[in-house]
Amino acid sequence: MKIANSLDSRDESFFQAQTEIMLHLSKREIKCPLPVQNIYGKYYSLEKLGESDHVVRLLEYIPGKVFHGVPHPDHIFYQAGQFIARIDSALKSVDKEMIINRQSIWMLENFPKLKDFLYVVKDEHHKDIIEQVLNAFQRRIVPNLYELEQGIIYGDFNEHNIIVNKKASNSKEYEITGIIDFGDVCYSRYVFELAIAMTYMILESNDLDTGGLVMAGYSMIRLIPQHEKDLLRVAISARMCQSLVLGLYTATVDTNNQYILSTQTRGWNILEALWNETDKNLLERWGTVAEEYLTKSSK
Repeated sequence: MKIANSLDSRDESFFQAQTEIMLHLSKREIKCPLPVQNIYGKYYSLEKLGESDHVVRLLEYIPGKVFHGVPHPDHIFYQAGQFIARIDSALKSVDKEMIINRQSIWMLENFPKLKDFLYVVKDEHHKDIIEQVLNAFQRRIVPNLYELEQGIIYGDFNEHNIIVNKKASNSKEYEITGIIDFGDVCYSRYVFELAIAMTYMILESNDLDTGGLVMAGYSMIRLIPQHEKDLLRVAISARMCQSLVLGLYTATVDTNNQYILSTQTRGWNILEALWNETDKNLLERWGTVAEEYLTKSSK
């Protein structure tokens, strides 16, 4: 059972959209938590809990482990790229109108609003990097937003939302089998979906080269135009900044929330390493990683 907070519960249409998206993906053999109808034939209800109304839903359990809790050989990062591209491809046939007006501070289109939260960053060096990323995003991505292909995206492909299972009962290797938590689905740019996926896979592996594996898998389903590739370093850096800064902000209002701080330890080091690279060098590096992986896996 999932009980939404009172703020999110004000937008019932978003929960209806989530329901339709999960049912749609399930029909296309992408495993996700299927909503269960209540005794009134509805997939959710609005219940009074204390002084406020909350959306209450029952979702089917998906067996397996979360991505974060298993070993990570190269193939699972490659599969991660494939899996998120499959989701985006499947969502192309969903009516965008039911989600097109959805807004969130976590959407990469809204990255410029992060400047309002910079007061939580006490380290001046970290703050300087974030301001550089904000300026680059404003200069290179914002003017070109409408040239980037759009569609419904999952929006939060991270290590805690991906479900994995062993390939076989006697195998030590895992494969991605499902996805949970549709609270960030939105109408956005496909390059942002890829950037978000690459961000969390890089953070999980603590290795910039992992980005090449995710790109390789993704490009097997959806071709990545060169003008999108050229924006990836800035877009990934922007997502890392969101994760780090909004994590710090959330910690100031919820001191018990350790989950939101999970990227802090290695996140700043990865962000600095990423930002010190050039677009050209990074894309060449990722291209080499992808080529070596595909050559090795084809043998």
